Amino acid sequence: MNGVYHTGELTVQKLAGADIVAQHNGTNIKPTIFKGAMPFLRTQSLIIASSVDRDGRVWSSFLTGEPGFIDVKSEAALTITSSPVTSDPLVGNLLSSPEIGLLAIDFNRRIRMRINGKGEFDADRRLAVSTEQVYANCPKYIQKRSLQPSGGFHRTQMSAHRGYHVSPEQQEWIRNADTFFIGSISSEGNADASHRGGAPGFVKVVDENTLLFPDYFGNSMFNTLGNIYSNPSTGLLFIDFDAGHSLQLTGRSQIIWDENEISRFSGAERLVRFEIDEVLYTENGTPIRWDFIEFSSANPTLQRNN
Repeated sequence: MNGVYHTGELTVQKLAGADIVAQHNGTNIKPTIFKGAMPFLRTQSLIIASSVDRDGRVWSSFLTGEPGFIDVKSEAALTITSSPVTSDPLVGNLLSSPEIGLLAIDFNRRIRMRINGKGEFDADRRLAVSTEQVYANCPKYIQKRSLQPSGGFHRTQMSAHRGYHVSPEQQEWIRNADTFFIGSISSEGNADASHRGGAPGFVKVVDENTLLFPDYFGNSMFNTLGNIYSNPSTGLLFIDFDAGHSLQLTGRSQIIWDENEISRFSGAERLVRFEIDEVLYTENGTPIRWDFIEFSSANPTLQRNN
């Protein structure tokens, strides 16, 4: 460990030639929530959570609620008054490992913040989190959307389906996606949740068990890729923004540095190959939805041979 970064992050930063920039940007990583971020968190209606199951597999989940469902108790503690749907592994995962990675993201204002630490659900099904790392990310690749409160803020599960590969319908969902979330874990066991965005089609379905997606220019800290370098276990989350359905994939990731492969993806600096171990599709029973407003101007234009 070197300051705020672990060995995997430092290695990827060096391989990418970004170690100096990463050290500078790392000064923004703090152990507590800075005061200016507290009002932001209290106005949010969505938060992504990454956790680890008993088998060491990473899952990415999402929680929703009325503004105020995230309550900042102190600079080092917050409470989320929201429970995941029944099928979601988040509650069970935190019973076996308290490590949690959170991403609060406001699509409409293109603001996102990462909070990593320890979490547990109390007797009232509230998620209590103690912070270890807190930092904001840039607005790049966030598509602008607006949550419609008329549809409600809470999810209810209509049905859930597990499998070991993505179905043709799910493959089409992934091909059309402009946003997904990725959970990862370091070799030390620390969980993290992050956002990925691009023009529709930026995620390639290689086959029913394999996805390939680009890594675009970002903050040069390589928290996600550093975790993948150290521990390939990762979890992807795709949200149906029209209906609140979710597609959760757990599996293993590998960083691709081959320039010929990378050149097939406009704007990509690296690629990530994701191998699926298990799929959880949850059909939402409430009309929660986000209206699309516009794509991020940072999205690279896709090549046809992608």
